[in-house]
Amino acid sequence: MIAEGSHMAKMTKAEKAAAKRARNKFRGINVTDFAIGYGGLAIWTDALLMVDPIQFFTDKTGAGNSYRITGRELLDSIMGGAGGVGAYLSAPKTASNPTGGKLSSSNAFSVIERNAKANGINAVGKSIIYGVVTGLGKKATVKPRNFLNKNLKTFKLDKYIRF
Repeated sequence: MIAEGSHMAKMTKAEKAAAKRARNKFRGINVTDFAIGYGGLAIWTDALLMVDPIQFFTDKTGAGNSYRITGRELLDSIMGGAGGVGAYLSAPKTASNPTGGKLSSSNAFSVIERNAKANGINAVGKSIIYGVVTGLGKKATVKPRNFLNKNLKTFKLDKYIRF
């Protein structure tokens, strides 16, 4: 709620609408926030899918018989297929099974569940540390980022990109 003595209370309806349009205006892609977001995404795709985000979207062959899940395999599992996933489940090495695992008929979701159980706690710890470090890093790099943003403004690129 807007307090009686505040500046917003004294603004007319048209001024409030203009201020809202200015706030919601696209101000370019923030490279710093994009890089931080990609780092967080990389932590979780590595933990759950065992691939980095670029491999997830671009790998055409799929991971095959492993605990790695690509976008192609995940999409196939969503569509009702096996997803090309034949994850080796842990089984002891024996004379009849020299590879030490049996090929399951699991789909991508069961492999993701297995990866979450194996790597989930580690990923949570990494995410917490990553959040703290990136927060401190953003505070420590305010002046260099402001300098870059000023230079982008002189070249009239501030509408497209910022740091």
